[in-house]
Amino acid sequence: MSSNQPLSLNYLVFDDDNDAESQYRSNITVPSYNCNLIFINPTEFYDAESNLFNGDQFISEIQKKTQGININLVISDWNILPANEDGFQGIVGWDIIEYVIKAKNKLKTRSFLIYSADLNKASQYIIDKIKKDIEKNDLITSLNFISSILEIRLKFCKRDEQRFSEVVTLLKLSNTISNIVLDSVLNFDKNTIVKTGNKHFDGKKIFELVNEHPDVQGLKFIREFIELSIANYSELNA
Repeated sequence: MSSNQPLSLNYLVFDDDNDAESQYRSNITVPSYNCNLIFINPTEFYDAESNLFNGDQFISEIQKKTQGININLVISDWNILPANEDGFQGIVGWDIIEYVIKAKNKLKTRSFLIYSADLNKASQYIIDKIKKDIEKNDLITSLNFISSILEIRLKFCKRDEQRFSEVVTLLKLSNTISNIVLDSVLNFDKNTIVKTGNKHFDGKKIFELVNEHPDVQGLKFIREFIELSIANYSELNA
């Protein structure tokens, strides 16, 4: 029975250091929860010969590794790939956030944690990007960038041992009723819906309704499924 199983907390980590994966597995534990790590090293998508980062493959990898999984927290190192003299602009934590949202737009409602050994560089990047757009008289682009920062729940911390405590705290805070419901539904993402009497749902797999349809459709499905379940397993004024 699922009532006897621990709840799951799923977190997505991007780091250019493969040793970081084992560090997270060793340091991230929350009593009574299964903490599930999805780890991706973005440097694997950089081709030194062409001096290009394959963004499309990177997005596909994010989609593949997170399919059917409710992500509670997204984490990234700031310094992923350095810029070089041959024209490569480099990849930083903000780029990772943008790729994640392109891969799964729904993840922009999740919390993001960026860590760096030099937080001044991260903050200076954001300041410089805003200033650069203003200097180009590109006020709309600048305002859109500011809006993006304000829209997501973004937190910065130092790249040291304390970041693991920060991750645990953010995972605990992500443990909302809505996330628990979504995680439970996605555990059966390959199941086909039958006999609800709703033509918009019957015959479709759960991942089609929750992951690929517009948010409103997915929410309507979850609401109806909860209502049907409660009606089936409860009695009024029993």
